[in-house]
Amino acid sequence: MDLETESSALPPEFAALGASLSDGLTTMALDVDPDQRHQMLAYLALLKRWNRAYNLTAVVEPREMVARHLLDSLSLTPWLRGETIVDSGTGAGLPGVPLAIIAPEKRFILIDGNGKKIRFLRQVRRSLELGNIEPIQARLPVRLEDVPQLPVPDLITARALAPLSQLLEWHRDWVDQGASLLAMKSRGVEKELFDLPPAYNVEIIELKVHGEVARRCLAIVTRK
Repeated sequence: MDLETESSALPPEFAALGASLSDGLTTMALDVDPDQRHQMLAYLALLKRWNRAYNLTAVVEPREMVARHLLDSLSLTPWLRGETIVDSGTGAGLPGVPLAIIAPEKRFILIDGNGKKIRFLRQVRRSLELGNIEPIQARLPVRLEDVPQLPVPDLITARALAPLSQLLEWHRDWVDQGASLLAMKSRGVEKELFDLPPAYNVEIIELKVHGEVARRCLAIVTRK
């Protein structure tokens, strides 16, 4: 299999999901144009294809990928602010790639320590012509002095990456300089609040994700 050569045409199993994706976006009150919807489905098709060799995700059923990967990631859209977003521990590009598609005016820096995942994201950038994503291979915690091209971000996103106290420890330098940490969580997040230092504010917001029955919430951590 030639992983470097990709077709712009959607495989039938993903082309058939256009209506399902549109219904989910409408339910979540997200305005996404047809070209962006096509990019999102093309991203899922790439993800499934590369997953055969690189084991990027455990979710491979196309309809489930729409809910668990696209719509779940896009539930953060109302809280996007500023110009520069770091997606920490991005893995296969979640939530960074779907958010970059819907917000082309923003810069998304996708950080992960796994070289195969970063190689996949570089192919995503080429195939989808996503000029606003920058995949960077680096281990956490990432320090500004270790990666000179990294600016202080406006936002840091993290999806099912680590407990809040660990996330804050990894990204404390940025949060202390004004960045907001947006951590996507599920059940039990309230227990994690007790381990956070008192110098930080935490707001818990319930997320409504079309097609997702499990609890999804957002923890926003900022410096007081």
